[in-house]
Amino acid sequence: MTRVWLVLVVSLVADVPVAAQVTRPCTSTADGVDAINAVASGIIAADNARALERVLQYYTADAIWMPPGQAAVVGRAAIRGRYEELFASFTPQIVPTIEEACVAGDLGFVRGHNGGQVVDRKSGAARALDDAYLMLLRRGPDGAWRISHLMWHRQSPVPPATAH
Repeated sequence: MTRVWLVLVVSLVADVPVAAQVTRPCTSTADGVDAINAVASGIIAADNARALERVLQYYTADAIWMPPGQAAVVGRAAIRGRYEELFASFTPQIVPTIEEACVAGDLGFVRGHNGGQVVDRKSGAARALDDAYLMLLRRGPDGAWRISHLMWHRQSPVPPATAH
């Protein structure tokens, strides 16, 4: 799988001068960009609705999460457990922004930002979100795009929680 992602990255930047690789956003017009943007937007809508089964449909069976400061979470079953904990304790109110998306064959990526907040279901305290993410996607044999890898990190210091 690592070799496949390397081929995707090389194919996306092969004709770009080295200096431009750092600053030039992806300008892919390949089929599938709208579809992967729909996955990135759709999973946030499912998160905000706390719709566990719908959320999980956006992931490949072997998906990998790479949360900040934690070990990788491997497989849809392990990811399910993390969502069950999240939805039991918090109500997400995520505001997404897609900053870049590219597709090459059956592989793609979406880079973006999630703002908004998560609200503690018991106390009503809200925690602001300010997360940058990189989502890698794979088109399956059924033609559906699903998330294979998701990496994110907070862009600013964690603010104190506020009560509602």
